Amino acid sequence: MNQTGVRHEILFREDIRNLLRSIDAANASLAVHLPTSEIAIYRAGFIAALQAVALAFDIPLEVRPPRPTLGPLLIPDVLPEGE
Repeated sequence: MNQTGVRHEILFREDIRNLLRSIDAANASLAVHLPTSEIAIYRAGFIAALQAVALAFDIPLEVRPPRPTLGPLLIPDVLPEGE
């Protein structure tokens, strides 16, 4: 801290970009594992928010569409009726 009690930190654009990309990666798994129209709308808003933060720091951010990894999540105790 300096004499006025204000703490100064330096954030590099590359670090901010990596942070935004990691947040996007965490959210992208939601879209892959729960592919509903509601999730698609949520995801579009989420991407817009990430891009707004990137723009505030003058960081070009390319958000890639999510890609399936191991397939949909399986929840064994939730089965369709009659099974």
